[in-house]
Amino acid sequence: MAKIQSSNNNKYVLCLVCSMILNLLFMTNLYVDSEWIQSWSSRAAREAEAVAAISCSGHGRAYLDGVLVDGQNQPVCECNTCFSGPDCSLFLSDCDVNADGGDPLFLEPFWMQNAANSALVVAGWHRMSYTYEDSNLISQELETHIRKIHAIVGNAVTHKRFIVLGAGSTQLLNAAVHALSLDNSSSGKGCRCNPFLSGLCPNLYTP
Repeated sequence: MAKIQSSNNNKYVLCLVCSMILNLLFMTNLYVDSEWIQSWSSRAAREAEAVAAISCSGHGRAYLDGVLVDGQNQPVCECNTCFSGPDCSLFLSDCDVNADGGDPLFLEPFWMQNAANSALVVAGWHRMSYTYEDSNLISQELETHIRKIHAIVGNAVTHKRFIVLGAGSTQLLNAAVHALSLDNSSSGKGCRCNPFLSGLCPNLYTP
């Protein structure tokens, strides 16, 4: 009787040990697979933060897709207007400043203060198709945010209006001229509202 009970106990111990080993293998496999899947994004984030930390004296910026320093795996500083040198610390007193245009660089401090909220890690295969699921050329999420920001600022009425994207003002102006010309057989005149870049033509004519 004692031998039978001892044999049963050994079986229970053996089953417990096997169960523990299997659970350990499953947990290890799950952790390793998860770590492998996320390794590319973690590495990309580390590289981005390392480049963002490169000091360019506050008058320039280093970029991940910038030119690399000779013999080093580190991009060079790309200096702002009127600054030069390896770290952009050299002020060029005889440089010309374009006061007739604009540059979004003045918004840089805001985005740096909101780095965590504005950072993006995009996979190389992200949305490779030209169109979205609904055969549109603009994502529904982007369109929603565009309408929302105009509603907050109050500078445009977007209700029952189409959102048109273009690579710069030239494409958008040409699209506007084309759209107006479809309903107008005679010439028409348009105007722009402040703020605008003075380099743009002030009047629009449709055929």
